[in-house]
Amino acid sequence: MIKAFFTKDQHWLDQWDNFLQNSERGLYNQLSDWIKAYQVYGFDHVFYLIVKDETVIGGCGIVIAKLGFFKFLCVPSGPVIDENHEDQIEPCLNAILNYAKKINGCYFQINMPFVKEGGNFHNYCIHSLPESSSFYSGALGTKFKYVIPLYGMRLIDLTSKNLDEVIQNFGSNHRRNLKKTQHYDFQFKFVSTEAEIAAAYDCFVKNALQKNYPLRSYESMKETLLDYLAKGFAKIGVCLYQDKIVGAIYVMVCGKRLTYINGGVVQEFQELPISFFMHHQIMKFAINKEYKSYDISVGGSAGVVRFKEGFGSQLYLYENTRHWILKPFYFSIYSLVEKRLKNHKQAIAKVLVFFKKIFKNRK
Repeated sequence: MIKAFFTKDQHWLDQWDNFLQNSERGLYNQLSDWIKAYQVYGFDHVFYLIVKDETVIGGCGIVIAKLGFFKFLCVPSGPVIDENHEDQIEPCLNAILNYAKKINGCYFQINMPFVKEGGNFHNYCIHSLPESSSFYSGALGTKFKYVIPLYGMRLIDLTSKNLDEVIQNFGSNHRRNLKKTQHYDFQFKFVSTEAEIAAAYDCFVKNALQKNYPLRSYESMKETLLDYLAKGFAKIGVCLYQDKIVGAIYVMVCGKRLTYINGGVVQEFQELPISFFMHHQIMKFAINKEYKSYDISVGGSAGVVRFKEGFGSQLYLYENTRHWILKPFYFSIYSLVEKRLKNHKQAIAKVLVFFKKIFKNRK
């Protein structure tokens, strides 16, 4: 018997996480801790789960930014559905869209993990999404920019289970740089102590400052990050050279694969092939775990994309995100103010507080 329901109950969230870890369709940004991490911005959440005989077979996490009349509901990527129960996709889409309307949401957004041509990794995604699906009734694109979807996968094929064969698919420059790493006494290890984790995260912070992209502070990420590591949902590795940490790499563990999240090399050592060395170590670990691929992630600057392509990665893009403006008047007010704010997640909190004061004064 199949049943479906909305929940925050930790018993079911633990089962949801277990489902994501044991299915090749699992998405790291659907893990319960990832969805709940948006609480740091004042966002709420709920999960829609599909259960058969008390076992989770699908669902999705929904992030809710709300205050007063303004409620923005976003599914970062989903739903994640067992391949034998894809008939539940349409009921799921309709249920969460109706839920958004029921709680008076002014906006709903969803990113669907569907790739028309998945190649060797077709099982990572929804197999079929007919043109008649309610998903296509939404407008194209993302109007609410504070819950970031996954736009797809950039996969390095590890199915040969032989690292030398994998390296043969690298570009000549990458093979050359990887060979250079043998001339240095680099050491690699996964960190576990809080001091090591903080030192590794400092590499990410400095890299973000140098390359001018936003990154949450370690203090705001600390609790969530420690939970990820304790549960085995993430790994942070460091490169040691001359007895100090000179680089760090952060990957999520979900869907029987590793997904690259962040990395950084101490500025004075950036001329050394440390990034090549760290990604090589991650691939070695993934092969030892018998994972079929390493997702080096979509996106980045033109230079970053070229770097990722040099590992022989293949890009698989999901269907474009769709959205529904459920209350045009309220959403238009939000849009007018949002355009005046910088593009990062904390800005929405300022918008919502502003609206709260307006409507409080009207009462």
